[in-house]
Amino acid sequence: MRRSVLCAAILVLLSAFSFADDQEKAEKQIRMMTAMSRDDTARSIVSRTFADTFKIDRAQLVAERKSLGLNYGGLFLAHQLTTPGTRIQEIAVQLRGRKSFRDIGGADWKRIAAEAKKMNNRINDSIYKHFLHSKPDEERDKLEHYNPSADLIRADGDATSEEILNAQKQYVFWRNLAAPMSDNPADRSTPTAHGYEQTREDIAITHGDMPNGPR
Repeated sequence: MRRSVLCAAILVLLSAFSFADDQEKAEKQIRMMTAMSRDDTARSIVSRTFADTFKIDRAQLVAERKSLGLNYGGLFLAHQLTTPGTRIQEIAVQLRGRKSFRDIGGADWKRIAAEAKKMNNRINDSIYKHFLHSKPDEERDKLEHYNPSADLIRADGDATSEEILNAQKQYVFWRNLAAPMSDNPADRSTPTAHGYEQTREDIAITHGDMPNGPR
């Protein structure tokens, strides 16, 4: 009897550790989306990726972020937590009232972590394609009347220095990978873009090295 109880307790502990690990993986991936969207060019790329993934009009996406008060990471999570019978507004209220992801109950963190990783992979692919051929993206932004400077909320500043650095590494890596084949030089005129350029020297990224992104 004691042995069976001990085995059951071990299984419960292992399950709890696995659950916490899935939460941590999901949080790292989700917070990367927020850190990546701090620069105008990167925010445009993230916006296009979100709109295509969730099949949302760009104007609706911007309006949704402003009305819900959610950064891109929070918006992603809100969409993942929304189920039949619930409204995204209700989820947003819960997210804004929580101190950490660990306070959110009933979430399938393993699934969310996998979906968040897919989203970040899509964003990285979009960065590469943007710096490979930027004109289609610029034309789309004009057609959809998207202004990255207007697509800003207070919650967009919710990122640590380490998260911003990781986002910079990802951004610079994919930008540099596209550079030799690019049909248009990258715009480094914005302050954040200039910071990315400086960070490139600091972290010594090469075309053969993948940056250390969220795991």
